[in-house]
Amino acid sequence: MKRGALDAALLVCLFLLMSFQFLPKALHEALGIGMGGGVLLHLAWNRGWLTALPRGRWSPGRAIPAVVNAALAVCFALALVSGLAIANQLFHGFFGMAWQRSIVAHQVHITSSYGLLILTGLHLGLHGAGLWRRFVLWAGLDASSRRVRGGLCLAAALTAALGVYGSFLHRLGDRLLMKHIFGTAATKLPFAAFLLVLLAIVGLYAVIGYAAGRLVRK
Repeated sequence: MKRGALDAALLVCLFLLMSFQFLPKALHEALGIGMGGGVLLHLAWNRGWLTALPRGRWSPGRAIPAVVNAALAVCFALALVSGLAIANQLFHGFFGMAWQRSIVAHQVHITSSYGLLILTGLHLGLHGAGLWRRFVLWAGLDASSRRVRGGLCLAAALTAALGVYGSFLHRLGDRLLMKHIFGTAATKLPFAAFLLVLLAIVGLYAVIGYAAGRLVRK
């Protein structure tokens, strides 16, 4: 499997996991474990970057992606472990019934999952320049064209606007503060619209990450 295909599969898996109310619980748990394996493979393929961390000078352009990546790894670990703790299908009672019934474990799982959305967007945005070059080559576009650049800026602005709206639909701030929420306006959306809103939230933070990366490089 190529790295690009694995990265795309991880992103799709994240969106499906965040859409848990539309999927069978057993599938949700299986996807979580599958994503864990995919993350380990992703880390193995990028072990050169990991082993190079102790070497060289730590400029802001190097430190910010490292901090985001570390936070992303911690957030995923929290989501995975807390997910195993509260699982009631394939991994029923994995950590015992006390953990499965723990409100704190449920809240940690939800908060870390929404944290993954934000950090995934930042991670993608910080690698935005490279991703854009690969997309331009794949699509056969002229990167110097004003029309292409204008279309990209318009798409980024629309995505960010929908991402802000989607953050309110999901009550993202309350989720991150670990408030106990039974339902949001987002959960009432059809499956396709729900996925689109999740994509826009990731896109919003990808735009922020890309802008931050450009600012640091300058």
